[in-house]
Amino acid sequence: MPKYSAYFALCAIISACAPSSTPSLTGIPSAPASATNIPISSTPTRVNVPLLSPSAKQFPITSGSRECLPSTRAIAVPDPEGPSFHQVLIAKSTDGLNWETDSRILIDQASVPEVVRFSDGRLGIYAVDGSGQGGPGYVYAESRDGGKTWTCGKMNFAGFGADPDIVWVAENTMRLYSVMFPFGPGQPPSPGQNTKPNSVNSAISTDGKNFSVEEGTRLEGVNYTDPDVIRVGNEWFMYVSTGPTAWAAKSNDGVKFELIGKVNETGAVSGSFVFPDGKIRHYYCANSGIESALSDTGGSVWKKEIGIRIPKAENVKIVCDPSIISDGKSGYWMVYKIQPK
Repeated sequence: MPKYSAYFALCAIISACAPSSTPSLTGIPSAPASATNIPISSTPTRVNVPLLSPSAKQFPITSGSRECLPSTRAIAVPDPEGPSFHQVLIAKSTDGLNWETDSRILIDQASVPEVVRFSDGRLGIYAVDGSGQGGPGYVYAESRDGGKTWTCGKMNFAGFGADPDIVWVAENTMRLYSVMFPFGPGQPPSPGQNTKPNSVNSAISTDGKNFSVEEGTRLEGVNYTDPDVIRVGNEWFMYVSTGPTAWAAKSNDGVKFELIGKVNETGAVSGSFVFPDGKIRHYYCANSGIESALSDTGGSVWKKEIGIRIPKAENVKIVCDPSIISDGKSGYWMVYKIQPK
């Protein structure tokens, strides 16, 4: 059984989690519609999406409170497979199948990265922080020169959740999804004993740096992790993971999702992408590294593609957590994480 690092990174924030063989879908309160990482040019696609009234909680990023490559490497999360031992890298592709990386570390001691491109050309990466610098929360990295150099800051999402997934809901307005655990910051239940649902929450930002938490939950289910949302035509799909199994939920309005069922049992923790020709590709964590699969409708069972998109090198223990965007031209970028041996 592979070690699905995004799943463990999430759990390492507050300890350990136990996957369930079959997730349980609970009632879902009203939530706003969502947008997705559909290939974008320099300007995100505008969609008509109502926004929830944000709560009073606002979480600004404090620049300078977190180094991208910490000069002093403290272990903030003692889990040996947690974010304190992970690194964020980037790969590039012209066709979405063949990827190249120079193995340059963009962020050390960070996990579950999510990459976005802003309308002004900036690149941003949001990731679970394992450095301990600036307290608990996310690390935010920004590049203004096409990914050549990066500066980092800290986003303190106190009590908000982990495992960020970001979608554009309107021009210059993004929604950040994350997972909240029912057992809070204390000791989680013993493996196999958790019966309370995890919730996917959300927050809105117009600048990518200051977020306001939205009321309610977007989706709930026992042991759900790693939300991955895309829009296919007029339908919305959310993929969630329970260990190595990926599940799909569907919505006709982006508000209320209903579980469809299993879509893949040989890997999960996905980053999905709708290509310009309409092809739906799901990148996910597997034994050999990051693999990919296609689906016909977004909600159908995934069909594995031949080959490995990002192979696991001999000196690497884990390769996982893919997040894909258009490079603003005719190619694609993938941000992902590794754990060296």
